[in-house]
Amino acid sequence: MKRAAFWAAFLLVAAGAFTYVWRTKDPLRNHPYLLPVWVKYNVRLLAHSHPAVAHAAWLELWNLYFTKWMVYQTFPALLDNAAPISFLVERESFPPGGDNAPAIEGFFARNKPIYYKTERVYCRTVGEALMAIMYREKKWAVDFQGDWQAWWQANGKSYR
Repeated sequence: MKRAAFWAAFLLVAAGAFTYVWRTKDPLRNHPYLLPVWVKYNVRLLAHSHPAVAHAAWLELWNLYFTKWMVYQTFPALLDNAAPISFLVERESFPPGGDNAPAIEGFFARNKPIYYKTERVYCRTVGEALMAIMYREKKWAVDFQGDWQAWWQANGKSYR
């Protein structure tokens, strides 16, 4: 009986410690071995047929790209993914920032199907959705005029 009580208490404390470490350390986003797996998983989810799932993956990749250096370095290798996306990525203007920076038209994902009524459908593949995330970084010198490949040819040297 004592042995069963010990193991029950031990497993309960171990589960609590595991939960605490998982919530505070966030290993999916901070561990050097799990982070690439998490990025590849979310890139695969971008091609999910349900727009809400794909939209959530895009937001997760957006957050990872702008907060983790390792993800920043892996994005250019993932741009050749031609799988279609199911959510809408729209271009939206927002006001200028500091240092006399001009207003730019960034890309924002919407939790709507790609066939939603709009004239501004810019991204149709996973690679283009990843380029839309990279476009926000302000390293680009040539604006996007409807042709992602031309934009990448002009600005890709900044990412290599």
